[in-house]
Amino acid sequence: MMRMKTIPLAVITAAAIFGGIFIAKSVGYYETTSSKEPVKFKTGELAGLPNPADIRGSYTWQDIEKAFGVPATEAVAAFSSAELALDPATRVSTLEEIYAGKLPEGLEIGTGAVRIFVALYTGLPMEFEEGSVLPDAALVLLSSRPGADKAVLEKLAIPGSTSVPSPTENAEPPAEASPTTTPVTTAVTTPAAVTGTGTGTGSSGDTGTSSRSSGKVVVGKTTFGDLYDWGLSEARVATILGYQPGPKSQTIRDSATANGREFSEFRTALQALLDETAP
Repeated sequence: MMRMKTIPLAVITAAAIFGGIFIAKSVGYYETTSSKEPVKFKTGELAGLPNPADIRGSYTWQDIEKAFGVPATEAVAAFSSAELALDPATRVSTLEEIYAGKLPEGLEIGTGAVRIFVALYTGLPMEFEEGSVLPDAALVLLSSRPGADKAVLEKLAIPGSTSVPSPTENAEPPAEASPTTTPVTTAVTTPAAVTGTGTGTGSSGDTGTSSRSSGKVVVGKTTFGDLYDWGLSEARVATILGYQPGPKSQTIRDSATANGREFSEFRTALQALLDETAP
């Protein structure tokens, strides 16, 4: 029986492994880091432009600047709190921790708020995420942008805030009409949970019932127990998650983090499911 010496066998094994990696890289199948390239619109006049809805919590403000052209220095200034000045290299997911416990029940400043901010800043279409609001500084910045709609900004303000100024009267519209500078008043949809009026007209199929007023709003501190109390079964929640839910006391956000996922991936789907089951 023929035996191979240990050293030659080790060399052959190493060569096979690293050779395979080299080939995979050369054909584009091997990546050591996650892509920070948002998906692009595929149809219509926006085809080829990045979609704000694909912004993830793992993005840094610098990633957003690279993908959407929103200056990182302006964005971090818009979202920094009085206690903490954000760094352009930090992830946008840190917002959920920074503003946790500082907003009224059912409202949140997190990745969803960043998506809305970028959409309004660039004029790209975006369906507002229920419960997301914007910091005062972000509203002030957006009010100075061409085509700013004060009514839309007011709906995104934290209740009690009076920091939304009137759009600059002398603001000149862009010299050339383009998909990235189209006024957002015809492109975005504001759900009832943001407006507080209970008359949302979003494309998600909201019939006018305000889930915020009923308390059935999925936010970071919502637990599995809350979902069950609101009428969702464990099986239906598991279908959304793609894995078995944790204990009733565990929050949806903590569960997503523990499973290497992002809370925003589940929030919209769970909220839609709650809205469907609402009486």
